[in-house]
Amino acid sequence: MPDYQIFGGSLRSDLSFPELAPAPSALPPRWMLTTSDRALPVADPVIVGREEVEPGVQVTLFRHSNGMRLAFDDTGNFDISTDGARIEWERPAEPDFASARKDVLGRVLAVCLHQQGVLALHGSAVELAGVAVAFLAPKFHGKSTTAAAMVDAGALLLADDIVAISTGGIPVVLPSVPFIQLWKDSAARVAPASVAVAGDEGGAKLQRQWAESGRNADAPVPLAAVYLLAPVLPDGPSGVRRIRLSTVEGALAMLGQAKVGNLLGVERRAELLQVTGELADRIPVYRLEIPRDFERLPELTAALWGWHPASDGP
Repeated sequence: MPDYQIFGGSLRSDLSFPELAPAPSALPPRWMLTTSDRALPVADPVIVGREEVEPGVQVTLFRHSNGMRLAFDDTGNFDISTDGARIEWERPAEPDFASARKDVLGRVLAVCLHQQGVLALHGSAVELAGVAVAFLAPKFHGKSTTAAAMVDAGALLLADDIVAISTGGIPVVLPSVPFIQLWKDSAARVAPASVAVAGDEGGAKLQRQWAESGRNADAPVPLAAVYLLAPVLPDGPSGVRRIRLSTVEGALAMLGQAKVGNLLGVERRAELLQVTGELADRIPVYRLEIPRDFERLPELTAALWGWHPASDGP
């Protein structure tokens, strides 16, 4: 089975991921994904949480004696071992491989990361002169657009959709996928030097990657700041500004953007709040007010470069 590079580790999978780069041969697999056409028995399953993936499609998280199960309405069941290292996909009769890949790179690996003690947040991140800054927000708030604008201004793309933060020791962001998902109008404005990932031109939201090599960070980067995006009216008098949140506000903001937070149930969310609280006590979390206007993106990129110059350290 081929090995793919993701989240600073290697995914060995018999499901093909053409959008991922091959992992170095010397890198042992951190995750193993196998597929099966048979129903996998689980003992004493208990529903932990349920979430709507997209209109009309839900995913349910079960806990059982051997680990966790993510059951998607459309792509089938993904069983995850207790240590988060093994994934087994029970394929439906007519599998949608593109949707399955998206589920694996999203919630499935987010649960694996959670099982391994890595904080998985819904957002994007870039590397600026050796440090990472993360952008968190609900859907349609411009996370990927902001990250792409920063890459176009000279930053390196570090993460999109999932910002995986290893909180042991100095908090670091693990490099995720080598592409970014953008709406077509955003791609034309903020990523003119990017190209569509093969086979993705038909979607409303495109997977884009930069034609120029070296625009992706390929190693963990120390986290310098977390920004909660807050778009404001474009005709307002104020420009880009950041307001530092208190530790409690920062912890709750990050908890609200946990990738699988809605699936974890009350007890697990309480544990997650402790993790985000400890992180917010060590790393500044800001509310970032940005005009919702493509023409004013240079203000945003200039402000972020000014706040995180090359002299920044972890």
